[in-house]
Amino acid sequence: MKRSVIKTILSTVLILAVIASVTALVGCGSSQITVPDVTGMTKDEAEQTITDAGLTMEVQRERYSDKTPEGSIDAMITKAGEAVDKGSVVKVIGSLGEGVGVPNIGVLTGKEAANLVSKVGLNPIIVEEYSDDVEEGNVISYTDGGEIIPVGADVTITVSKGPES
Repeated sequence: MKRSVIKTILSTVLILAVIASVTALVGCGSSQITVPDVTGMTKDEAEQTITDAGLTMEVQRERYSDKTPEGSIDAMITKAGEAVDKGSVVKVIGSLGEGVGVPNIGVLTGKEAANLVSKVGLNPIIVEEYSDDVEEGNVISYTDGGEIIPVGADVTITVSKGPES
């Protein structure tokens, strides 16, 4: 009789140990969530996907992109596939749509500058003003130099009329 009581106690302890181990394993994994890849989705689709996963989304910044349409997610700062705690913030970069870099036109003539700006898909606006320092017909200054701006945007090019008489 003592042997059957000992077997029963040992069996019960073993079963409780297995249950405790399984409970501990399940409890550990339940708070970790794998970050879904939302690159290329619209902001609304991405937010819904991230919310459905038990996370929140934050658009950290936006940038021009020639590969991702405006209003979509261009990149993820929080890496897709990363395990994070439930309720964590997933940081993303939004797309402002197609953009183009304003070329360096500071050493060109006004006509050359206008042609180059047009060639990259921007709209040159020529403004003339007198200058004692810049030879007539050459570029004095221009807007958005080195920036990425929307395709078709205006670039104001100030061209020298030479010294004022």
